[in-house]
Amino acid sequence: MALLNPPELRASTMSIIVYYLAQRRGQRDEHARIIDAVSPPSLTESPEKHQLDAIRNLTSVVEIGLANRDSDRIELSSESTKAAKEGSSAIAALIRQRVLSEDLNTSPWGSQEGARDLTNALAWFLTFGPTSAPARMEGDPPSAKSLQEVDFGARHSDDDDASGWPISNSTRWIAFQRWACSLGFAWRSPSGRLVPDPTPAVRDSIPSIFENKSTLDGETFVAALGKQLPVLESGAYRRFVEENWRRTPESSGALSAATTDALQRLESSGYLNFENRADAPRVSRVDGSTFSHVSKGRE
Repeated sequence: MALLNPPELRASTMSIIVYYLAQRRGQRDEHARIIDAVSPPSLTESPEKHQLDAIRNLTSVVEIGLANRDSDRIELSSESTKAAKEGSSAIAALIRQRVLSEDLNTSPWGSQEGARDLTNALAWFLTFGPTSAPARMEGDPPSAKSLQEVDFGARHSDDDDASGWPISNSTRWIAFQRWACSLGFAWRSPSGRLVPDPTPAVRDSIPSIFENKSTLDGETFVAALGKQLPVLESGAYRRFVEENWRRTPESSGALSAATTDALQRLESSGYLNFENRADAPRVSRVDGSTFSHVSKGRE
């Protein structure tokens, strides 16, 4: 299993499948009936080809742990059933949680197993700011091709996964753009450019970051953020990418532009409050600002 290949995989289609199963008795149904419900064969003259998207997405729903399969019967997990009752945002958050889970990210560098292809791509992409992030796979810089050549070396072919490129070809770049937006790590500008921005993912993670506390020191906050969203600073998947690239280490140690922008947006909207306390260690952001403590704002 990989999430950037086949390109038909979509978080939105997986959400539809979860919603459908949540309405069935016992939150379960037969494989063929699910496919026919999600992708009715009467809508096309080539149902086998038309239904391939639904089949592949249903397979991934099971593979990433949103549902379980017993022979030809598919049953929602208890977590998926709960999320479906809470609405689309909860399903999206659960899909993000499963994509970032440890059990789907154990493969070595260059592997396309589990969610490793997508989390590598997210961890790499989120190191860039809005203007320096790749705008396309190939062509005029900044492109994913040119930036990955700098970070990971040359690729021998479009299907050269051994090169370690997080996004190895145009097909996977298209799939990555959909996934990054669906999981709350990016959005599209009016011109169609993909902008790295983990604001929604960070906002959803605030309760888990703080747990039963209202205020954290800056270093503890960054560590908790990386634990909840391991594609960000201090996170295991970000470190995994950093261990396998050729980029010169940052001397400042400041938070990336994407993370800096996200925290500023959450501060402006009242979700987080930042302060600098005397004689306390401070975390630096790429814009030069610092903070020593972070507190929760509005729920």
